[in-house]
Amino acid sequence: MYLVRKMAVALVLSLVALGGMNATGLGPSSAEAAVVSGITVRGNTRVDAETVRSYVLIVPGKSFSNADIDESVKALYGTGLFSDVNISIGGSQLVVVVVENQVVNSVIIKGNKKIKNDELLRLLQTETRGVVTEAKLQGDVQRMMDYYSSQGRSAASIDYEVTELDGNRVNVVFIIDEGDRTAIGRITFVGNDAFSESRLRSVINSRKRSVFTLLNRKDVFNEAKLAADQEALRRFYMSHGYADFRVISADWDFDEASGRYSVVFTLDEGNLYRYSSIDIDSTIPGVDTRTLTRHIDTKPGRIFDSNDVEASVENLTIALSRAGYTFVQVRPRGDRDYANNTISITYLIDEGPRIYVERIEILGNTKTRDYVIRREFDIAEGDPYNRVLIDRAERQLRDLGFFKSVEIVTEPGSAPDKVIVVVRVDEESTGEFSIGAGVSTTGLVAEISLDERNFLGRGQHLRVAVGFGSDQQNYTVSFTDPYFLGYNVSAGVDAYKTVQNRSSYRPYQSDVIGGGVRLGLPITDDLRLNLNYTLSQQTITQTKKSTAAYFPNGVYLTSAAGYNFTYSTLDNFGDPREGMFLKVGQDFAGLGGDVHYMKSSGEARYYQTLLPNADVVGLVRVAGGSITGLGEDVPVYDNFFLGGETIRGFANYGYGPVDIATGTHVGGKNYWVANAEIQFPFPGISPDFGFRGAVFADAGNLLDVDVPKGAGPVGEANQIRSSVGGSILWSSPIGTLRADFAYVLTKAATDEEQWFRFSAGRKF
Repeated sequence: MYLVRKMAVALVLSLVALGGMNATGLGPSSAEAAVVSGITVRGNTRVDAETVRSYVLIVPGKSFSNADIDESVKALYGTGLFSDVNISIGGSQLVVVVVENQVVNSVIIKGNKKIKNDELLRLLQTETRGVVTEAKLQGDVQRMMDYYSSQGRSAASIDYEVTELDGNRVNVVFIIDEGDRTAIGRITFVGNDAFSESRLRSVINSRKRSVFTLLNRKDVFNEAKLAADQEALRRFYMSHGYADFRVISADWDFDEASGRYSVVFTLDEGNLYRYSSIDIDSTIPGVDTRTLTRHIDTKPGRIFDSNDVEASVENLTIALSRAGYTFVQVRPRGDRDYANNTISITYLIDEGPRIYVERIEILGNTKTRDYVIRREFDIAEGDPYNRVLIDRAERQLRDLGFFKSVEIVTEPGSAPDKVIVVVRVDEESTGEFSIGAGVSTTGLVAEISLDERNFLGRGQHLRVAVGFGSDQQNYTVSFTDPYFLGYNVSAGVDAYKTVQNRSSYRPYQSDVIGGGVRLGLPITDDLRLNLNYTLSQQTITQTKKSTAAYFPNGVYLTSAAGYNFTYSTLDNFGDPREGMFLKVGQDFAGLGGDVHYMKSSGEARYYQTLLPNADVVGLVRVAGGSITGLGEDVPVYDNFFLGGETIRGFANYGYGPVDIATGTHVGGKNYWVANAEIQFPFPGISPDFGFRGAVFADAGNLLDVDVPKGAGPVGEANQIRSSVGGSILWSSPIGTLRADFAYVLTKAATDEEQWFRFSAGRKF
């Protein structure tokens, strides 16, 4: 009834407006020269009469027309305070009769279980002690419907009831039927020849409904998510040589019978391009283009990669800005040779418009401090405006992982040569309480951890973790500041305790308590130098009498400083398919303490997609280490102890030198390992189930021991250990699960084999 009455009022008002003011007794001819001596307001109870008069455009003593009356009516309606307005002339008075909108006594939401009241109330314009209008109610319904749709419940329905109370007040009740979660039942691609459907599904964020999506909800249908998927596909193809790629359409259809959406991406891949020539062309006097070539990542003969082009533009812009060319503008121009499928790139350097950044406004951040956002910019207020540096800042803000969305736009400043940079962010939760459970061939392991990636909104990372298993317990507290003292240098502090129980392969119990500090210095976007210092105390107890000479009971203090370099071009840290990771470093013990040594280690991994259409990925890994005593022998417990985690087919602590008398492995001072692996979709199973297979070949060696005084002889076969085998990998609801089946090709007589190795983990 409330809606019907409102519609009737609106209809009457429309008829009055269409019929002019004759309905009030004021004809067009008389209104053209009408004059009143005062304005009388009637019908108002809450709104002051003077407030009503302030919106009336007619001034007593001055002539007015029908147009002035129409505009006055519109102005009063525009306040949102009135549901009805009527203006007429009574004698010498202009009579304004208003009907005030009803006041909301309370807003109630019923029927919602999946989405809490607080989330929905934030969407409403109808609020307690505010006025209620039909437009507000309809808008509130639509906003809630849109929000439910974004949460995968586009089948939700929302209605409202308005109950009138005395004193022109009302209660508003929104009645919600949330319905079932509307998920994606099928995702297909049309027009893809270069890459398989399984590979393309790994690129997009949307997933079809399965038991594995119940936790991550990636199966939720959302138009905004599909738009992001299209952009992800575009960037993927453009980074793999397909410069003409485009998404022709992203269509979807809802099947009411199954309650699922079918999504179809229609693609035009185009041809694969390689770079033919790379040039730099500058119109700015004094720019030496020859010295700029070292800042270019694109090289002739390589496959076209839009990421390399973007990186080159950024590198050139920053280099020229540092050289004093503050208003420089770098633009890439690509010239395609369609016959030979090549593309030449010319980086055009011009003088850009002389525009300055008046100020940077940040909107939407309620937790994250402004300076955390500002420090991702290479420009500040008063600096020359450069779009390339703005795009770089936008990408870096997204990479922080603090925000659901980041948008940077510009608005005109106070002068033609000034702009205002507006940063709009939508924050997301950065805290995570997780329980990790796993099982391996050594037994059950578990971990409880608390992570906060944006501690107190300062962009700092705090982690507290407790891990425990059948033979080891870990306790860790870690704190990292990525911009220590405001500089682009990370600093961290760690404290830990590790308890290793005596086991079949470890003939002693070890309790280690320690801590350390570290610094990280970026050298380039891909290369980083890390410095560290640690102080730890190890207590060895419950040593078996038969191996006491190798692992004597006691307390040992280690004070060590070290460094390492890390270099990474991986396309994805979680599931890499292309790129390289390299880490080399050294630790020096002897800055006080009881032990003195130099430990060196290194690892290199290289990933390459071998068959893009079949999603077959190759991996090669090499690693090695060496520890050398400084003026003394290396204690056995500081040796490297290796097993199936490096060469599959061997048990934990399963290969290397042994105490001949007991057969106990005593580790080694030097080792090397090499692994080659090919991963592929598991045959006969849909890739949506998350199964992949692998075949591998491993090889390596562990050797050299400083035999303690009084210890028996060491059996040390300088024998290369090797194995081959296959693996099953499963991205399951409990995390990545891996089962390795290995056959040992070569080994020493004292080595211990383990043909099956299983591991799994979970975070939830």
